[in-house]
Amino acid sequence: MWCNAAMDRVRTDAGARPPRATIIDVAREAAVSPATVSRVLTGTKPVSADLEQRVRDAVNRLGYRPNPAAQGLLRGATHAVGVVVPDVGNPYFAEVLKGVTNAAEESDFRTLVADTGEKGGAEHDAALELSRWADGVVLCSPRMPQRELAKLAQAVPHLVCVNRVGRGGQVPAVVVDFEAGMAGICRHLRELGHRRVAYLRGPARAWSERARQRALRAASGPDFEVFQVPCGSSSVDGHRAADAALATGATAVMAFSDYVALGVLARFDELGVSVPRDVSLTGFDDIALSELLRPRLTTVRVSKQDLGRRAWELFASSGAIDGADETGRVVTASAELITRDSTAPPAGAITPLPKTAKA
Repeated sequence: MWCNAAMDRVRTDAGARPPRATIIDVAREAAVSPATVSRVLTGTKPVSADLEQRVRDAVNRLGYRPNPAAQGLLRGATHAVGVVVPDVGNPYFAEVLKGVTNAAEESDFRTLVADTGEKGGAEHDAALELSRWADGVVLCSPRMPQRELAKLAQAVPHLVCVNRVGRGGQVPAVVVDFEAGMAGICRHLRELGHRRVAYLRGPARAWSERARQRALRAASGPDFEVFQVPCGSSSVDGHRAADAALATGATAVMAFSDYVALGVLARFDELGVSVPRDVSLTGFDDIALSELLRPRLTTVRVSKQDLGRRAWELFASSGAIDGADETGRVVTASAELITRDSTAPPAGAITPLPKTAKA
């Protein structure tokens, strides 16, 4: 777990860290009790003007810095929001996190982050731990079972999900329309003339993967075969699954995400497979690298930082700041197909179909 607040490491010329003043030191300097120092600094109970001035003068002389977490526990509010992400190294989640952090800073909130390393079983405990130090938690793409999510919603007063809708609407959420985005990719490839495509599956427990699967089932048919290839959510997963995708004889490969597509493209380059001359390739999310690749990646644009900002807004309106209660509210963000250089008609004489409204 880490915090976006600055962590100063002050050292003397000799390399040793000077002792840090404690609340006991401040109390001794001001000739008052530690409880009086605490009341002055937290504002929980009034004290005389003379006592307050003595305490503040002592704080300034000693350079005392209160522990914000301890102060938050005393006040019943920490002015911090926790964020749980499956993989902070994934550019998608890094951008969502940036959106939450920037929005939180505008309200003078700190951001505490827990990275579960794509371990669904670690999410519940990570969120509970963060809730001890924060006023609420934002869960990014949680993989946990529904019953665990429902249990967590009862334990964490201000819980918001990104890309996960719970049954019964007990948790406010902001989600991408993944189904529409995947339908757009299928329609695009079909219009180019592709009839045999491979899909590199994402994490089975991911809510976004289930939404993608609904679109794939709707698009599949005799003239548009979709071969499912087990994969994952990282570039390493994409690199490992690339050979299996080619083995299906597909003329186009649809990756779970741009991050996965990066690994696929690297493996194709090692094999001498040209994109899109030999096989077309698509991603999902439109991370910054997707437009810098060669070829530039056809993908679905998702405003990741906007997702984070909207998640913060739901958090703020859940009662964490203003006392309102928006439990169960779901905000849906649009997904836009972005066609670039990585997709083209398949090799051969197949004539692309005219554009249709629905695959």
